[in-house]
Amino acid sequence: MRSRFAGRIIVVSRLLLLAGALSAGQESIPGQKRLPILQDGFRFVPGTWTSYSILDKTKNETYTMTIAALTKETILGKPYSWLEIGVEMKDAPPVVTSILAEETGQGPGRIEKAIVQVQGMSPFTVPRKYLEGQDQTVGEFKPAHIVRKLENRKITLAGKTIDILAVEAENDKGEKLTAQISLQILPIVVYEADTADLKMTALDFGEGAKTKIEGMPLPFALWLIETVANGLTKKK
Repeated sequence: MRSRFAGRIIVVSRLLLLAGALSAGQESIPGQKRLPILQDGFRFVPGTWTSYSILDKTKNETYTMTIAALTKETILGKPYSWLEIGVEMKDAPPVVTSILAEETGQGPGRIEKAIVQVQGMSPFTVPRKYLEGQDQTVGEFKPAHIVRKLENRKITLAGKTIDILAVEAENDKGEKLTAQISLQILPIVVYEADTADLKMTALDFGEGAKTKIEGMPLPFALWLIETVANGLTKKK
């Protein structure tokens, strides 16, 4: 009897510590990665998707990212689109992030809602504090401005011939990137992008994308509690 009672005390203590960490802003949203885009390059065409191989130069690791444009909504008279970003990394479960973002001429604007799902776990809704301001960790779309257009050429990608334009670009922080863009590769029209931190290259693209979020999203705090509870159950 003593061991069972002690076990319950430990579980409650861990949940209280978890709640304290959440309120203090010490938790982070899993699986979030930066995505370089070009101003005026985003196309909110429902069903379009592209998969990329991405090299994180700072960590010397490679992962796969897929970005898709899904359904549209209207909020207070403004157009919004559901966008979905999937990340697959070595030795980690795949993560899908679904974002309801305002459509603007520079790409995704204000984020109304975001849902994240780690494979094998329940999806959760992202707290507003992670969607804006200094604590933003989801949907960091920071477009770069094209400052120079270079050569045009044709390439074959996944058996499809596409037109490519090489460009040089710069973001509002003065950070430079080189890219090869194509209006045939949606939704971000980027075939390849190279920055100081990462290099991304398209693997395939197409239409017919649908959401990969499965199940009813939980509030983030409840998701954390469920995650800890499931972890304790598995340890037993």
